[in-house]
Amino acid sequence: MRRPGFKITVLLASILLAIFAAEHALRFLGWEYRPLSVEVRDVEDARGFHLFKDEHFVFDPKLIWRPKPSFGVFNAQGLRGPILSPRPELDELRIVAVGDSNTLGWGGEDGANWPRDLAERLAAMGTPVTLANAGVWGYSSAQGLARLEEVLHYAPDIVLISFGANDAHRVARSDREFARSSQAVRSLTRWLTHFRLGQLVAAVAANGSDEHARTARVPLDKYRENLKDMVAMARDAGATPVFLTRPFVGAVDGPDKWKFTAFDYNATTAETAEHEGVLLVDLYSYFKARDELFSDESHFTDEGHRLAGEVVAGHLVPALRGWQRE
Repeated sequence: MRRPGFKITVLLASILLAIFAAEHALRFLGWEYRPLSVEVRDVEDARGFHLFKDEHFVFDPKLIWRPKPSFGVFNAQGLRGPILSPRPELDELRIVAVGDSNTLGWGGEDGANWPRDLAERLAAMGTPVTLANAGVWGYSSAQGLARLEEVLHYAPDIVLISFGANDAHRVARSDREFARSSQAVRSLTRWLTHFRLGQLVAAVAANGSDEHARTARVPLDKYRENLKDMVAMARDAGATPVFLTRPFVGAVDGPDKWKFTAFDYNATTAETAEHEGVLLVDLYSYFKARDELFSDESHFTDEGHRLAGEVVAGHLVPALRGWQRE
């Protein structure tokens, strides 16, 4: 009788041969699963794209994805704009804007972004500032909370906070659940999907998931909690928080679309601002139905960014009269 070791070797060899044959058969047939589980599952969930495919970012266990320093629009500190010294000068008014893609703005060295327009507007009105843009494409308030914690180390005097659009996106797993997957699991998933069999596993997993069990990336109650935590965190660091509602335009298609509840996120931003005594800049109301100032349903055109900078400056200037660092 053949030894058990020989049988096991033959069995393993047969399995490997079958895997090899199946992989090449799928490639020969041109089969490829799209979208991959590590890419965009649908138009509502781009987290996998930012995490794995967007060259501007690297994996981060807390932020999920973080800007790659000195790459694209990001400077060596992972911010857009000037390099910040550890502490501001005595006469330096330092502002940091924290938000999502509409805060970060368009790509390219000269890409439009309202924080830059805000700084230019304030300077023209006699209030020169150092303003760093800490917005990140795709960020929710959950990521924004961690991002704010980081930028507060630069001792800003004012932090401008604008979230809500990505928070409202309907997904299969919330940001909190999404972040629980370890880096090792994500790396293994990414490696597997280089192979057609790995993609087949992803397809089966996707088709077997409960597509009706949808949730917001950040549920509304958690969004409110994140805003309150941002206020407390900023004030503890000696910074003044300012809230901005998230502008968007266009019709609401249905309850599965983010805009169906985006109004509630803006309302929660306003309510939290009032409750916490925070200055509110209601960009949503100002830009409501002004479709010509948007390149799509939720991102400003160049002119939209310019006007947003002007609107924010108009709210900040009265609050800055007589400003002096103690």
